Amino acid sequence: MATLSPKELLLLAERKGLCLPAFDVAGGQADFLVGVLSACEAARCPAVLLVYAPAGAYGSFETCAKVVRLFAEQASVPVVLHLDHGRDEGVVTAALEAGFDSVMFDGSGCSLAENTRRTKAMARIAHAHGALIEGELGRIGGDVTDPDEAAAFVRETRVDLLAPAVGNAHGFYRQPPKLRFELIERIAAATARPLSLHGGTGIPTADVLRAGRLGMRKMNIATGLHQRFVDAVRSNVEQVPPAPFTWADALTAGRQAVEAEAAEWIRGLQCEGLV
Repeated sequence: MATLSPKELLLLAERKGLCLPAFDVAGGQADFLVGVLSACEAARCPAVLLVYAPAGAYGSFETCAKVVRLFAEQASVPVVLHLDHGRDEGVVTAALEAGFDSVMFDGSGCSLAENTRRTKAMARIAHAHGALIEGELGRIGGDVTDPDEAAAFVRETRVDLLAPAVGNAHGFYRQPPKLRFELIERIAAATARPLSLHGGTGIPTADVLRAGRLGMRKMNIATGLHQRFVDAVRSNVEQVPPAPFTWADALTAGRQAVEAEAAEWIRGLQCEGLV
């Protein structure tokens, strides 16, 4: 397995002025892992693997981490395992103890004071485990992030990445998203931290490239990846004329769809050949 720490990967993205794609792997499901890692290896792109907190807790974070590590040991590109949207201290701590490389503590549903207090406490724990931590400020899909508040939040909590609300939203967009590029630039300058863009599905790659030049260093991709997997499996199962059905065929179609989706994002974000 090729090795680069999460911090080294962020520095690499900063030097290149790029935003790295981070792919949700459905709690460590094998077809998602194989699909994403195959795309990353073919493109020589670091593999940032997201595990949404409820999905990781469905089995256990320890099992999830072990499964990911088994695949990562065979990979020829650096692999980072990141916990996405941990809203409970116990959940985030469990992921850290399982060996996740980085974690997100999402206190955005709290008041600013409570978010700051809780994120600061979790940052101490994450750093004690040698992991990076991401915080969220503002409401993604709602109120945008204030640059002055972001600067104070980062200074007090000591988070390594910040997920701001800059016109992005989770899931499918009902209307074309309009990123606030001037706000991204101001937040990046005020915090001097790598920024994380949530709600990647539906944002044009040209907009993400522009955001990368302004300080976005990671973009989460989940909804579109999952939808493409489900569509491919359903199409295989419902194929006409009828054919002998096997789960191997259906899941292979899903894996190939995941690989294709990941490859498209890697090309679009110009992250080929980084390692």
